[in-house]
Amino acid sequence: MNFIVNNHIWHLQFVKGGSENLRRSDGSYTFGVTDNSVKTVFLMQNMSDYMTDKVLVHELAHVHALEYDYSIPLWVEEIVCDFLSLYGRSVIYLADSLMPKILRKIA
Repeated sequence: MNFIVNNHIWHLQFVKGGSENLRRSDGSYTFGVTDNSVKTVFLMQNMSDYMTDKVLVHELAHVHALEYDYSIPLWVEEIVCDFLSLYGRSVIYLADSLMPKILRKIA
């Protein structure tokens, strides 16, 4: 599956747990990895819907950080990505519900 961020084509690929594509730079394995060198987000297959959603949002936050040169220490980026994976939709949905009440109507 392909998607576009900042006019660049990225790929989403599901792989088996323990796949080399899920190995972090420190040698440990994880549920998802964003690989900028091949513009691919690798996600472990067969996760629950909840975990798939959480890991996907986390990895997409990494994609956006890469595409828009959001350069911060990796440990901080991980915190930001985790926050977005847990609360990002809530923030956006709340803003979407409030904006029609805030925006001025042009007659």
